[in-house]
Amino acid sequence: MTIPKTWLTLQQLELELFVGHYAAERETKQKIWVDIELIFASPPLACTTDQLENTFCYQALTKQLQDKLTSDVFHLIEYLAFRIYDLIKNLCGPNVSVSVEVTKKPQLSLPNAGTRFKYGDH
Repeated sequence: MTIPKTWLTLQQLELELFVGHYAAERETKQKIWVDIELIFASPPLACTTDQLENTFCYQALTKQLQDKLTSDVFHLIEYLAFRIYDLIKNLCGPNVSVSVEVTKKPQLSLPNAGTRFKYGDH
């Protein structure tokens, strides 16, 4: 029997962080949006029990990210994506495939322009 693939996606997690190449960009926190996709090697037990304690707690994950990142300063979204990926991999272990996409709306002359960077196992 084939084990079904299961994944959890967190979309548009909003963080306010000090990020930017130039010092002026890093003077105040900027909104960054993070998309996270977790693919599990086997389905979480909650798929069959319908019990919260048998699932992956994404609220705990988002709190960990906020606690560990909000006081740090980042120059590049590439490094930020790697840091988020690394934190999640350490929390979830090797049996979870992780993908992180960071979006920043840089202070450019184009008001609706955005920049994305993706880092992960898939």
